[in-house]
Amino acid sequence: MRGATQFARRVKQLLRTLRTKYGKVQRPAVGDPVTQLILGVLTRDALEARAREALERLREMVVDYNELRVVSPLELCDALGDFPDARRKSEDISRALNRIFAVEHIVSLDGLSEMSQRDGRAYLDRIDGLEPYSKARIRLLGLGQIAVPLDEAMLAFVRRERVVDPAASHEEIQAFLERQFDLAEALEFFVLLRKHAWHEMSSTVRKGKAEKILSVPPDRTSRNMLQLITPGSLKQAQAAADASSERAAARSSARSRPAAAKPDSKPAPKPETRPAGKRPSRAAPAAQSAAATASPPSPAAAPAAKTPTKRTAQRPKRPTRSAARPPRSRAR
Repeated sequence: MRGATQFARRVKQLLRTLRTKYGKVQRPAVGDPVTQLILGVLTRDALEARAREALERLREMVVDYNELRVVSPLELCDALGDFPDARRKSEDISRALNRIFAVEHIVSLDGLSEMSQRDGRAYLDRIDGLEPYSKARIRLLGLGQIAVPLDEAMLAFVRRERVVDPAASHEEIQAFLERQFDLAEALEFFVLLRKHAWHEMSSTVRKGKAEKILSVPPDRTSRNMLQLITPGSLKQAQAAADASSERAAARSSARSRPAAAKPDSKPAPKPETRPAGKRPSRAAPAAQSAAATASPPSPAAAPAAKTPTKRTAQRPKRPTRSAARPPRSRAR
């Protein structure tokens, strides 16, 4: 980010200002990653309390998250009621839970705690229905890792106050803020900023003037749908993608490699051999050249004589006029 040093000072100053205004706040406890996933989708443009009420309504419908996975998005939307952007969020929740089950064969993200942070981020990037805010919330409140999730109100506030570069993307701003805090400060900054941002920007978010946080839309092509319904197709698709990338890398390396020099097709001339004990005379080359010049041309080189055709050979020659008629004598 351009001007990172200046923006880093502004972030630290904002944290001190929020501490002075709101005092000491209670840091949220780290909970279940799947619960934080659903709350992350619901709180993109809504308050935390309202999102938790909607989550309780969803839980009353089913026994566990695995049963919630098979509920259709339309039923989830009906359960959410007048929740903001209920239809899109219902689809995103269903897509995310089904993707986790397809990979893990259970709706659980407990395996992320055993991964490195880099592998954990790559794993979350492959889950459908998630966007930078929900991924950061899972890492901070579900795994206890350093992250600063920014919902629509928080993102609009830091851009308006120019705490960060307004031209930077959502993901770039979150990555920049992560580098400014440790885990305890990240939790405190998240709670203070969320409280202050919703106090300042709630009307902007409700009117739809803030930048919308949207997930990547699903790929509804026939090929993708067949891969989703085929057992074990996710692993096969990943293996096919890896194989294709390896083939592309091999082709690119082959193109960049310089072409090998082609061997000369003409055979090398054989050295002349002569009998042992005999030396070639100096006059031999001159005699050979003289013989070559004096030799007559070969018959093949001479032009072929015309052979008479059958018709011209059989027809006799006509006598000339002087030979056929005797000369007339002149009358005297």
